Amino acid sequence: MNIRKITEKGSIGGYRLLEKLGEGATAQVYRVSEPYGGKVYALKYSTHIDRLAAEAAVLKQLRHSCFPGWIADGREAAGAYLVMEYVPGITLQRLMEQYPSGMPEQMAAGIGLDVAAGIAYLHSCQPPYIYRDLKAANVIITPEGRAKLVDLGAAVRTKGDQEKSPRAGTYGYSAPEQFWEGVKATPACDVYGLGKLLAFLLTGQDPGKPPYDTMEYCSRHCGIRGPFQQLLGRCLQPDPQLRYPDASFMLPELSDLKAGKRYFGDKIRSKRRNRTPCRYIKCIWRSEYERIF
Repeated sequence: MNIRKITEKGSIGGYRLLEKLGEGATAQVYRVSEPYGGKVYALKYSTHIDRLAAEAAVLKQLRHSCFPGWIADGREAAGAYLVMEYVPGITLQRLMEQYPSGMPEQMAAGIGLDVAAGIAYLHSCQPPYIYRDLKAANVIITPEGRAKLVDLGAAVRTKGDQEKSPRAGTYGYSAPEQFWEGVKATPACDVYGLGKLLAFLLTGQDPGKPPYDTMEYCSRHCGIRGPFQQLLGRCLQPDPQLRYPDASFMLPELSDLKAGKRYFGDKIRSKRRNRTPCRYIKCIWRSEYERIF
């Protein structure tokens, strides 16, 4: 039975279909309810049964506010389904349409802190999980302004059998080593993805679209302060050994940036900005002096 016949049927796994929330290359996501108008959930349906079963196994073990809670999973016709907590809101990708030149630093730091806390939780598991596909389309911003991560279909264990899992990632967001043959994913891959996500929030330049050199673009973006530049520089190192070891190292810095903590470099930049007109006037005066005398 294909997805068209299932949707015509009006239910999957006994859950009543209300609306289609999204569709990817391998799955469709719906807002559903219990048979007799009960609670509302999100349901993911896919014919890639093994992949969805692996995602359900990951979601069952997570206990963190950044991720939707597992409700149920099972088989339906030629595919499988996963029922999870419904997270209302809009994707971060949609939200960025309102900020074509980037959002304020404190707002970006707040969203980044929520996402980094969830990724740090994955990295703290034993053995750690690697999310592998951090991007704005996988982040939901709730009506309360909190960020939640959805779609754990690419998540794998560092010490698990990664060879059996297909390579995953989004070009422009994912770390270079994720596309190298014979290289296993590490927490540093997610650190790179976090850096790309933060760069998108600060500049409005979508990492998934050309030009892909986000770090060069950030260095030319005059609105990013020194502490954020340093954070991005550490996250986006091509060599994974030069990045933060895992997402937990980013939490204190993002917390300070969210709080709007001032840095010594801000005062220096402010003083230099104030001296610029004086230097300009001095140069004009000197040139006039040399011309006259």
